Formats: sequence, C-alpha cells, structure tokens
Amino acid sequence: MKMIVAIVQPQQLPDIKEALLAAGFDNLTCTNILGTVANQHEEHKYRGASQDITLFQKIRMEIGVNDDKVGDAIEALSSGAKVSGGSGMAFVTDLADCVELGTGVHGESVL
Repeated sequence: MKMIVAIVQPQQLPDIKEALLAAGFDNLTCTNILGTVANQHEEHKYRGASQDITLFQKIRMEIGVNDDKVGDAIEALSSGAKVSGGSGMAFVTDLADCVELGTGVHGESVL
C-alpha cells in the first residue's frame, strides 16, 4: 500500500479531482496549506508599510492506494494538473497498514 501526497495550486483542484474520479479514485483528502515557490515573492503595501509575501496558497491532496494502482493515480494527478496549466509535486510513501475504523478491517481491501 502507498500514500500519495500531492501539493498543487488551488485552481488545479477541480480538474485533478475530476481526473481522479474518472480513474476510479474516489477516496481523497484535501487540505488548504501555505507553501513557498522557488524564487517567487510578492510585495504588498498596506497603510504605507511594505510586506514581502513568500508563502502562497496551495492544496495538499492525500490518496491511499494499493501498490498496483500507484501509476494510475499518478497519471490521473498529472493529467488533471496539465488541464489547468499549473505544476505541482507528488510524493509516494509506503503505508504500513490501513484500518477501517468502523469495522476494524485491516489491509489493502480497505483502500
């Protein structure tokens, strides 16, 4: 089992979600986060004071998948991200276990 964590731009979320659903990945968690972008900042002025903005809105998406579905999930993430013209990153890590809390069932069948 694997956990895929993708960091994407907020405007990409609808297209990526649609691509994931079309590929059969309907169990997804999304969180609003702040993150840096290499060599990017914005200067804002408020009441005469200048402020350098270096943290930007992003979306963190988490998807638990079986080992044989990692490639399909990454392809869906990638194709959805390309539709909205943005970039992002995906990280794939091992999952030791997965537990359905209501039933106590463990393992790949939960995903």
